[in-house]
Amino acid sequence: MGCGDVSSAIGAPAQSNHLQAAHVQLSISPTNLVLASGSEQQLTAAVRNVRNSGVIWAASSGTITSSGLFVAPVVASSARVVVTARSVEDRASRAVAILTVEPYRPLQIDTNRVPRGVVGAPYTFALAADGGSSPYRWSIQGSLPKGLSFDAGSGTISGTPNETGGFPIRTVVADASSNTATRSLDLLMSGSGPPPASGNFDGPAELPRVYIQSTLADTTAPGRVVSVSANGDLQAALDNASCGDTIELQAGATYTGLFTLPAKNCDDNRWIILRTSAPDSALPIEGTRATPCFAGVSSLPGRPSLNCQSTVNVMAKLVMNASAPGPIVFASGANHYRLLGLEITRQQGAPIVNSLASVQSHGTMDHIVFDRLWMHGTAQDETARGIALGGSTYISIIDSFFSDFHCVSVTGSCVDAQAIFGGLGSQPMGPYKIVNNFLEAAAENILFGGGSATVAPADIEIRHNHMFKPLTWMKGQAGYVGGTNGNPFIVKNLFELKNAQRVLIDGNTMDNSWGGFSQVGFGIVLTPKNQAGAGGANLCPDCQVTDVTIRNVMIRHVGAGMQIANGLSSNGGKALAGTRYSIHDVIIDDIDGLKYNGPGEFAQVSMGAGAAVLEDVTIDHVTAFPSSTLFLIGDQTAINPKMKNFVFTNNIVNAGVYPVMTTGSGGAANCAFHNSPVIAFNACFSPYTLAANAIIAPPFAPSAAKWPSGNVFPTTAEAVRFANYNGGNGGDYHLQASSPYKGLGTDGKDLGADVEAVKSATAGVE
Repeated sequence: MGCGDVSSAIGAPAQSNHLQAAHVQLSISPTNLVLASGSEQQLTAAVRNVRNSGVIWAASSGTITSSGLFVAPVVASSARVVVTARSVEDRASRAVAILTVEPYRPLQIDTNRVPRGVVGAPYTFALAADGGSSPYRWSIQGSLPKGLSFDAGSGTISGTPNETGGFPIRTVVADASSNTATRSLDLLMSGSGPPPASGNFDGPAELPRVYIQSTLADTTAPGRVVSVSANGDLQAALDNASCGDTIELQAGATYTGLFTLPAKNCDDNRWIILRTSAPDSALPIEGTRATPCFAGVSSLPGRPSLNCQSTVNVMAKLVMNASAPGPIVFASGANHYRLLGLEITRQQGAPIVNSLASVQSHGTMDHIVFDRLWMHGTAQDETARGIALGGSTYISIIDSFFSDFHCVSVTGSCVDAQAIFGGLGSQPMGPYKIVNNFLEAAAENILFGGGSATVAPADIEIRHNHMFKPLTWMKGQAGYVGGTNGNPFIVKNLFELKNAQRVLIDGNTMDNSWGGFSQVGFGIVLTPKNQAGAGGANLCPDCQVTDVTIRNVMIRHVGAGMQIANGLSSNGGKALAGTRYSIHDVIIDDIDGLKYNGPGEFAQVSMGAGAAVLEDVTIDHVTAFPSSTLFLIGDQTAINPKMKNFVFTNNIVNAGVYPVMTTGSGGAANCAFHNSPVIAFNACFSPYTLAANAIIAPPFAPSAAKWPSGNVFPTTAEAVRFANYNGGNGGDYHLQASSPYKGLGTDGKDLGADVEAVKSATAGVE
């Protein structure tokens, strides 16, 4: 309703409609406007050629104050409102504004994906919102690619990117009434240089050609919501679901058994979502990792603190109660499923469970999203795998927590346990997205390969994960936990590739690996393998590890750093290839052979007799502190060609007690038999570059005569002038301003890893 006659002094005139009575001129601004139901709008009026410039405001509906602040009526359909300003001195003089009031629409972000950019090419994209009341104010959480900036007023991302990869961001918009809406998006940047048909590269390694979009907005389910009660028939709900349906399981309830997700003719516009009944607001927001807190568990012994804000159980639990794969099995051909907000586990005390989630034997699955899950075994039982990828394509594993995957030594039913396992089969495999997870397993936290395959999985994105083994699994440690008979779990490596191509490992933290079983506690292993089968057969002549980028990674508390090796199967079978590795901006501290029962080496670089040639390996801007050996090298050059194009530049590393050692394979025929750096490198590699490195405390002098030229040899770690060396264990490896190695890199950067880049990429991983 209109308000009564109230006069008020009005400030400076604004341009608008003019109605003139006698000599009086009166204007109002704005004259036409669309407003949201219940929103506010300030109007102004100006009167000329009068001594008293006051006006009287009136509105046909809604309210308006003496100062011209209009409050729109609450409407269910579009309504027209006339606002009038009359001159106090000459009531016949007036100005009119026509306002259209629309029903209130909740504030929402309309943008559900952002276009891919290309490094070196100008990029501009404006986010869009609707509803609420304007003006809008934008913000983002997460890191944009270097070279891009964000305008909070317009919601525009712009600039010229100079960094490749996938960048998850959370966009937030606020309206004039302080309502907010959020949406998680993935901003993807492809490399510059070669044309798209040739891919994009980081050093010698081609980066993934495909990155998966996996937000909820990308997996629409516009159909029915089907609720399954605590005692309901989940399998029947799965069998009867239509593409586009959402199946809600009661939060806090337990569903026991083996559940098969059927193959249905779904598509990108009609996904099936299997989720907890708890609302999205009860779960961590997209892009934020779920933890056991959301299943009512406040802590796990020996693991990092969960920092629970609440321990209300908002997850639904699926439990396998037999010795078989399950509780989740995807039927061959299953596609377009999203699992959200679930606890997936097995019954305590039951025999081995091979995989909590897998595809039927020799089957295929595609377009599956594992989102904000807690997948776990039990503390002492054998659970071999969390997710077995099998013959799968377009699989996303995001924002989830994996724990207690292990096999028991000597007496166990399995020898390898992984949180995520793939790379076997004869069907196409990949792309895969493994982003922002806690991944815990005894053997390999992630493993691709190690069995029979005729193709290699491709286009694998592994970012922002925490790969972790509890030290309580190490016999002799306080709080030790092993199998029920006291035998320890079989521990191998943190990350391993035996069959994969175009892999990006970026912004991960990897903690704790030790030897004592069949491995020696490596952080990262790149070893293409043609696996041996029964009767002298070889199972994977086409296995390869090619185009691997490892960058902005922190590795800590290991028996050895990296193994980069091309070898043969025990049957003498040769893998297809192991080549094109780019390793840069990596920090490896606390490499301690004594503490972690390993060789205490930075890297093994080797090639077995008759194996595929190891070539195009670049290690640049790495900071590492091996306790014993810098390089373990092996190649029988009387049989093999030399390893090719090995580049080791701009690094800061401990020399160790024995800087270069031979693998021992082939005895005196091994090119590194003499254990002398310059002799070994000249004999084992052609061509190679080993220059512009700071090699700390080599055990013999004169150092320069023993090493390839162009390196520097600080006598102690203190001479490097780190911000805080801390014994090479948890230190601050920035260089002080007085360090002689600042800006000494071949690219003008500081020697060693870009500590800020590593910190930024791994922020929030733990």
